[in-house]
Amino acid sequence: MKKPVAVLLLVLLLAAVAGTYAFQERRLLKQNPLNRELPFVSLSKAIADPSDNLYVIDNSKKTIHKLEKDGTLLFSIHSEVGKNGEQFRFNDMIVDEQNRLYTVRTLLDPYGLTVKSEQIVRFGADGSFDRVIFNQDYDDKMKRYRIGSLKSPQLEQGDLIFYNDEVTKVTEYRLRAGEDEAKPMFVFDMPANKYLADIDGVKPGSIYYSTRSGELYSVKLDGKSEMIYPLPGLDRTRRNFPESIRLDGKGRIVYIDYFSKAISRFDPLQPYIVEELVNEAIEEESGIRIPYKKPEISLSQDGDIIIVDDQQLDRRYANGTFAPSLNNALYSDRYVAYRWLVWATAAVCALLLLAAVKLFLIDVLKRRTSLLFKQIVVFVPAVVAAMVVLSMFIYNNFVEKMEQETYRELSLLAANGQNLVDGDKLEALNSPIEYRGETYNEFRKKIDAVFDNSSSSENRGFYKAVYKVENGLIYRIVEDDDEMHMFNPFPMTDENRQVVEQGKVANGGWTDDTGSWSYGIAPITNSAGKIVGVFETSKNMESLLIHRRSVMQSIVRNIVIVTACLLLVLLLMTFIQLSSLRKLRKSVGDIARGNWETEVKIRTRDEIADLGESVNTMAARIREYIMKVEAFSEAYYRFVPQQFLRFLNKHSILDVRLGDQVEQNMSTMICNIRSFYTMSKLLTPEQNFNFVNSFLNRFGPYVRNHQGMINKYLGAGFMALFPGSADEALRASVEMRRELDLYNTHRNHSGYRPVDIGIGLHKGPLRLGIIGEEQRLESNVISDNVNISIILEKLTEPLGASILITDNVVQSLSDASRFGYRNLGMIQVGGIKEPLHLYDVYEGDPDTIRTLKERTKARFEEAVTYYQVGRFHDAREAFLMVIKMNRQDKAAQLYFYLCDEYYQNGTTEDWNGTLSVS
Repeated sequence: MKKPVAVLLLVLLLAAVAGTYAFQERRLLKQNPLNRELPFVSLSKAIADPSDNLYVIDNSKKTIHKLEKDGTLLFSIHSEVGKNGEQFRFNDMIVDEQNRLYTVRTLLDPYGLTVKSEQIVRFGADGSFDRVIFNQDYDDKMKRYRIGSLKSPQLEQGDLIFYNDEVTKVTEYRLRAGEDEAKPMFVFDMPANKYLADIDGVKPGSIYYSTRSGELYSVKLDGKSEMIYPLPGLDRTRRNFPESIRLDGKGRIVYIDYFSKAISRFDPLQPYIVEELVNEAIEEESGIRIPYKKPEISLSQDGDIIIVDDQQLDRRYANGTFAPSLNNALYSDRYVAYRWLVWATAAVCALLLLAAVKLFLIDVLKRRTSLLFKQIVVFVPAVVAAMVVLSMFIYNNFVEKMEQETYRELSLLAANGQNLVDGDKLEALNSPIEYRGETYNEFRKKIDAVFDNSSSSENRGFYKAVYKVENGLIYRIVEDDDEMHMFNPFPMTDENRQVVEQGKVANGGWTDDTGSWSYGIAPITNSAGKIVGVFETSKNMESLLIHRRSVMQSIVRNIVIVTACLLLVLLLMTFIQLSSLRKLRKSVGDIARGNWETEVKIRTRDEIADLGESVNTMAARIREYIMKVEAFSEAYYRFVPQQFLRFLNKHSILDVRLGDQVEQNMSTMICNIRSFYTMSKLLTPEQNFNFVNSFLNRFGPYVRNHQGMINKYLGAGFMALFPGSADEALRASVEMRRELDLYNTHRNHSGYRPVDIGIGLHKGPLRLGIIGEEQRLESNVISDNVNISIILEKLTEPLGASILITDNVVQSLSDASRFGYRNLGMIQVGGIKEPLHLYDVYEGDPDTIRTLKERTKARFEEAVTYYQVGRFHDAREAFLMVIKMNRQDKAAQLYFYLCDEYYQNGTTEDWNGTLSVS
């Protein structure tokens, strides 16, 4: 049990490690591992570093990608989410010589509209966060929409320079190399009623900025501003205002002319000469197409113009040629391999969890599952599924009604725009020069008074915009986005056309990377009833989504609570219902473990109580049956030794079949009472049985005590088998011989004649098996080695030995020196062709005999050696000396007579040095 649990814990540990790793990289699990391209979603800026690698702000300012020149992705920096759902956005960036990235990071409210704070943040060359260089917080008095006041980070000789737009003035900050804090270095005032849009340059005299009203100014050495665009007589309308201004290496200003859909350039020293570097004709000639949805430009150190517009990146080289348009980044082989690794790790985690389930159910529980667990697995999912279906039905209806209510609200607010915006005054607006003018401010004030007077989270997140309709085109006038300029064209959609041409209120919605939005648009008419504008009220559905999430969380919470309550009720009811079953299981388990006296006591007066009574009845009958079986087994093992069945690899006598057999290498012992038949004639049959049983009862345990088994009773003795070592068999023989002296002492005290035994012991292969016929079976041992043991027992008396063993036994002893024995030499017996090398074990003989044999052992074995080599005179003299010391030594006497005869008369031709005994 311990090993499966340990394996299960190891598998769970590995799954936890793999799951943790995959969870940390869960962003990659959202990507198709087969996809090698990363499409651009919503580009807002791109720059080139000194190595000509590209940094692009993508994903609606939420992500910065670093790309090689060919578009291969090196790494990505992802924006964070604030503590209360605030959204971080990247608005601008610059890269230094050490490939460290400086970016303007803006924190917006949860609806993605109002700026909460803004930072200058530095990232390392590998994209890792380094430090915050500058931080600025905003309140209601400094309300900004979408972008803050920090602008145009630039580098000069290792110093970081950026500007802070303080509405009426602009402050230049410089972070010098080696310093930790950015300090204000230069301040200039904005012209009256002018508001900063873009700025570039680092030193007075070469600082240029554009305004929201469409002018371009130069900042002089004394901090004064001089307008350099548009100048009187310049062939431009007030709507050709410059956007995204950039200074090239020669001090020329490159900018986007949104109205003309062109990228232009002019030298401030020659402001009347405006050169169009990119226009529709040049695009067509170069095979590119810039959509001008929301274009932005930057300049490389080589003078290349890098253009981004929504989902497209283009590059105009300094020589006027264009690189192919880039619509997506390419994942590197390393990144693809790493993404596959994350997917593989997730797959391994899933497989490990499946393996853990298998181990738990099969190896730990042994495919045994609790009834309670089964009820939980079936009942709880069914209840949860029913509750989820019902909740989702209610939730979907609720969401649908909320969406309908939102659309109605937005339509009403959009229609109310007619009361907030005077159509005649809107029609009179003609150019960006009127940005924040009297009419503009009147519109803004009225709109803010309606939409910004509530602190309720449900009433926040509205996006308001006023558009002017002119010559069938739509232009932006007032918007909650400080990035947008007046009189930027707005695309004509079916909904817009419905409002402009038919005067109907329209609504709809869209989802992009800035969030989910719903909108309502309505016409604005002048006093003559002509449609001159469109009022839009959009709402970031984050508030609705938050409300939805709260409802969903409430539903989930209630489902969890109800499920937990149902689970508790289920557990309680099941516990009560199963208490009787547990008692029954415990009692049955006790009975199964052999506690046959166990009684089941259940007083619930139900079906389980009836089952308990049946179990008690069954247990009583089992007890009775077991008693009979145990009695039968005890009787059975008296006839067939249990070891015999084990040798045949049988568990029970029921498994035994005729012909079952196995070969084993064992020691065979034959023990017999000498002169039993002569003695038995003096006894009655009853006395004979009593005597034999008494004898066997006295000597049989010595066999079992030494891992032997009595295979067969021989009337006056028995045959025993020893499957273990020969030491155990010989030790049993010695102890039986010693026990004989005690046995005879008791017989003498009881008035009975003493008895003597002979023991023959031999070791060798034999075959055990079942013989007989189908109706009568018997275990038996068949082997010539058994016959040798029988012959040895018969030779004990003529050789004057109590225990005779063969050379096989001696060689099998682990330490023969622990036993007292002597070498009898090679003995030739009738019935066996080959002579036997026998030993006389006198270890268990009476003290007198054992002492005499021990004293004469060396001389006796020397005499045997003389005999075997034919030195009969020397052998006879040696045996004579043994006989003089031990006149009862029959083996010495037998050898002496044969030596004398062979010495006197010589040997026969077939004599081979053996002692013949019949």
